[in-house]
Amino acid sequence: MNTFVIAYDVGTTAMKTCLFELSDKMQLIADAVEGYELHMMENGGVEQEPDDWWRAMCNTTKKVLAESGVSTHRIAGLSFCGQMQGLVLVDKKGAPVRRGMSYMDNRAKQELKEGLGTGIKIAGLNGYKLINSILIGGAVAASVKDPVWKYK
Repeated sequence: MNTFVIAYDVGTTAMKTCLFELSDKMQLIADAVEGYELHMMENGGVEQEPDDWWRAMCNTTKKVLAESGVSTHRIAGLSFCGQMQGLVLVDKKGAPVRRGMSYMDNRAKQELKEGLGTGIKIAGLNGYKLINSILIGGAVAASVKDPVWKYK
């Protein structure tokens, strides 16, 4: 009996779900996509409803299972990939307390200016922090979309 795996891509604008059969090769059996809203605000904020991700995951899972006829008992594993560097604040029970902040959020312009815009400058950025970010992460956090917190 072959094994099945469900793979989820929690994307910026949609959930992509695929059901694969694993034998001597990997074969795509069914797939589904469900979009969700990206809240783009005038102040540069970009947010999403975490419950939309969950709803889309549930809906696309039902679709691939229905389309394939594969029983949940035959699913041997789940795989996840998704957008990174977002922020979802939760309460003690793990429930979101507000919309999640996307990696695309652009509200930290002042913090970037304060964090990298002072001192001796290289290409307009704080030379010490610029060199540190290269040494630590191999790249420069030179925009508000970059994870400046990694380089502190």
